[in-house]
Amino acid sequence: MLLAVVVTTLLSWYLGFQEGGGRVVGEIPQGLPGFVLPVFDWDAITQLLATAVTIALIGFMEAIAIAKAMAARTRQRLDTNQELIGQGLSNMVSGCFSGYPGSGSFSRSAVNINAGALTGLSSVVTGAVVGITLLWLTPLLYHLPQATLAAVIIMAVINLIKIKPIIHAWKAQPHDGVVAVVTFVLTLAVAPHLDQGIIVGVALSIGLFLFRSMRPRVAELSRYRDGTLRDIKVHNLPSSPKISIMRFDGSLYFANAGYFESEVLSIVAANPELRYIIIDAEGINQLDATGEEVLYHLTERLRANGIELLVARMKKQFMDTLRRTNIIKKIGEEHFFARIQYALEYAWDGLGPDYDRNTCPLGNPNL
Repeated sequence: MLLAVVVTTLLSWYLGFQEGGGRVVGEIPQGLPGFVLPVFDWDAITQLLATAVTIALIGFMEAIAIAKAMAARTRQRLDTNQELIGQGLSNMVSGCFSGYPGSGSFSRSAVNINAGALTGLSSVVTGAVVGITLLWLTPLLYHLPQATLAAVIIMAVINLIKIKPIIHAWKAQPHDGVVAVVTFVLTLAVAPHLDQGIIVGVALSIGLFLFRSMRPRVAELSRYRDGTLRDIKVHNLPSSPKISIMRFDGSLYFANAGYFESEVLSIVAANPELRYIIIDAEGINQLDATGEEVLYHLTERLRANGIELLVARMKKQFMDTLRRTNIIKKIGEEHFFARIQYALEYAWDGLGPDYDRNTCPLGNPNL
């Protein structure tokens, strides 16, 4: 950063001399700002609310990113809640002294820790130096070219532009890469109204999240040669005509409840002799009112066609929802099992002695 400031300063002086003079910073107010309580003007609050929220989000995200990097390097524990409280209190106090919103800085934090700083006392020393500068050293800054300030701002902002994280996000999940690129381009396009670009990015993130969760992965399972249950289509496994196991890899809520029902009915339609369908619920982390209603009506619909729906490997939050709504009694507690093997044994017993469980593709060859 020092090299950039020196180069920019020399260039500015050179151009200034060529044109017969250059613009300098000029007189900087000397002394510390006084304590003044902010005026609560409702009109000003409504005009600045969106911008203030945007600044707060950007500042907090930057500070947390820095704190995580420094905590990993120094092997210290990071409390994000405490960090948010500290940053909020510092900005509230700064506002009483007409200060700018404060946050962390990648470049200054890196310089600070590389210089050997171990505690927050380094920030106290920095604040003291700034205070001394404001009290007695501001006349020395009079003749600095304005380009020097531009260099300082550019060096502070340039560290925020990182291409590698966008490429990494694109490789991990293309949707995240799309959100990053669109938000970046819109932020530049609508500048200085940065809040509009960020709001569009947040809305796009929520929309893509709902889109991904609307159609989670669904797999019909069968027994693999090592005894585990795996995807029939991936491993080309045989299935049982009487019993089907379906795994649903996502929360069951309003956005994908209809998709869940369609997938179950597709399995039923593809197996005319089906008597039992077992839902592997290990991947269902959440169940809302729409999800449990679809589960209940689906159970009733299948029963009317001579098919029993069984649920195995449920999580606590899944069962808590069913108990709070009393749906578990309507479906029948005997249709819920801690393990898939228990659900299979229930189905085999229901099929009677005519069904040979030893030759069933869902039987475990290792037992």
